Amino acid sequence: MISGLPTTSTRGEVTCRQFETQTPTTRLLGRQRGERPGPMLLCLAGLHGNEPAGVHAVRRLIFALDARQVPFGGDLVALAGNLPALRAGRRFLDEDLNRIWQPERVRALRGPRSPSAEAPLVAAASAEAREQEELLLAVDEALESARGPVYVLDLHTTAAESAPFVTLGDTLTNRALARRFPIPIILGLEEQLDGALLSYLDRRGLVGLGVEGGSHTSPKSADALEAVLWIALVAQGHLQPSDVPRLDSYHRFLRGATRHLPPVMEVRHRHEVEPNDGFAMDAGLENFRPVQEGAVVARDRSGPVRAPESGRMFLPLYQELGDDGFFIVRRVRTIWLQISAVLRRLGLAHVAPLFPGVDRLLTRDDALVLRPWAARDSATRVLHLLGYRKRVRDNVVYMIRRKDRPGGYEG
Repeated sequence: MISGLPTTSTRGEVTCRQFETQTPTTRLLGRQRGERPGPMLLCLAGLHGNEPAGVHAVRRLIFALDARQVPFGGDLVALAGNLPALRAGRRFLDEDLNRIWQPERVRALRGPRSPSAEAPLVAAASAEAREQEELLLAVDEALESARGPVYVLDLHTTAAESAPFVTLGDTLTNRALARRFPIPIILGLEEQLDGALLSYLDRRGLVGLGVEGGSHTSPKSADALEAVLWIALVAQGHLQPSDVPRLDSYHRFLRGATRHLPPVMEVRHRHEVEPNDGFAMDAGLENFRPVQEGAVVARDRSGPVRAPESGRMFLPLYQELGDDGFFIVRRVRTIWLQISAVLRRLGLAHVAPLFPGVDRLLTRDDALVLRPWAARDSATRVLHLLGYRKRVRDNVVYMIRRKDRPGGYEG
């Protein structure tokens, strides 16, 4: 581990390494409450049960903070996601816990309680339904105790070999947080994933990032996630740089792992798979490997699956469960990020309904509907610059405006 803690350090009779590798049995992985108020880091780990590296990284951090007893400002709350799946070492048991945070489902969870205090908020139709209920309550409890702005780091790993990277909903506040870390930023993934927990927290007004540390099985993945956590605590003012003696080495470690990659990329294509497709990726396609249009990257029952355009392979499916076969990403030039920031600060998102083929959704002031002939790549890219994200429902293309917030949360 790169935290520098010797494995013979103990808390009680449990060594750091033993403590790290135990499967969590409770939702709360750890908590720090500083003497002075400040921001809250809400850290989520293990939403997928085959991704324990985030749990390991959080435990290293909590162990080190307890051992060093350095001054701490604000709050840190770390929560485990899918406890039964972590015990089983599977991505999920019945349904993906990171794909069930749609507004209607959360509203059902927040419905009237049963008269029995022991009864769940909703019928536990799956193992993940119960996990979602408990996790929602734990998040609510954490936010109610916040003494300042809240930001979220959602820790993950990938099925393929990969350099670390961050994903985000493309708001200016999320961009500012992501730039604290010397690893690539991936834009547009949240448009492709329905019901992700981070998207739900974004709707609640939280600033947050998804952080991918590397492959599920690489020991370096936990190292990368731990490095991100230490950098975050210093960057947001929880700790002083002098209290993290290996801060420079964390930066060097992450830069060294990602120096060959563009600083910002965007998702250009998603290949969705169904359970009976017989889908199988070709071997050796690690994350971010360049691919050419037309190259065979996988096979299914219909035959070879080819890359629809040139770019870089992203999140190829090398695991039993999941419906995302692979993505294609491309570099985003810095100038476009600068232009979009200027357009958003000028408030030009409100002129979008004047564009040809774009209609305002009468029931919402932050949503547009694209007519079929306008729902093309060029139109959506312009709306992306203005801060809109794409959603498709029943073959209708909607563009929903992202709202930047200075921090904090909305209940």
